[in-house]
Amino acid sequence: MSLFVNSRNVICERLNFEFKKVVKMIKNVIMAFLISCSTFIPSTLCSADEPKEPQYTVGVDDVLNISVLGHDNLKTEATVTGDGAISFPYIGTLYVKGMSLPEIEKELAKRLASGYIKYPVVAITLSTSKSLKFFVYGEVNNPGRYVLEDNMTVLKAISAAGGITTDGFYGNVKLRRKQKDKKEYKEIDIDLKNTKESIMNGDMPIESEDIVVIERSQNFYVYGEVMKPGKFTLEDSTTVLKAISLAGGFAKYGSLDRVKILRTIPGKTNYESIKVDMKGAVGGQVGKDIRLKPEDIVIILEGVL
Repeated sequence: MSLFVNSRNVICERLNFEFKKVVKMIKNVIMAFLISCSTFIPSTLCSADEPKEPQYTVGVDDVLNISVLGHDNLKTEATVTGDGAISFPYIGTLYVKGMSLPEIEKELAKRLASGYIKYPVVAITLSTSKSLKFFVYGEVNNPGRYVLEDNMTVLKAISAAGGITTDGFYGNVKLRRKQKDKKEYKEIDIDLKNTKESIMNGDMPIESEDIVVIERSQNFYVYGEVMKPGKFTLEDSTTVLKAISLAGGFAKYGSLDRVKILRTIPGKTNYESIKVDMKGAVGGQVGKDIRLKPEDIVIILEGVL
């Protein structure tokens, strides 16, 4: 009987040993499979020709929030200096201008691991992006450079610059945008007057390095037999009748039959003389009340006896 029991125990121990070997072998196979997947899958995914979003690169005056996991004493708010560097504990100065946030994280972790911290985990966020900027020039109260904030548009840019001066109230608005991989700028005429053109070139979003220019209001002139001859601001849709009205109306000897417009000819020094049918304009005939252009000169002569 005892011999049978001993034999059974030996068999059980043997089976248990073999079972553990099988389990261990299965574990090794699974681990090998997982390791092969971890190396194969990312490389396969990375090799796919998928478009990648361009990463933000750090510039001068940007403010970075830097933290190291498990080391609260290393939390730092670092400002990128004029020479493109930041300062960090243990490491000292690190040049970061033109680097992306992940690249800076990797470089900081590499340097911290060189004798300071075992397996450092570095996290960096962009606190303030002062390197993204735009410019507003021309007829505004405070021309200059401004930090590009979220949802910045042409109107908000003009407001940030203190608004338009009285000399630019009717001036043209231009947006100059730097072309990708080129030195020159593309000039866009901005229409802020709620017209059909505003749909395309109205209150456009501002991009980094954009230049908004508010030009001086353009003028026209009224001379001759009017009450108040002189220079006037060319408003939208100013016509001959409105121009004469702004000049105080006809003087005593002014003649409806002797009104003309002197208009500059591009590339030439002389003027084009345009006779105005004032009787037709006063009578409301279509096309007779001529719309003025910049630098037009309206002349009202004396009537001929």
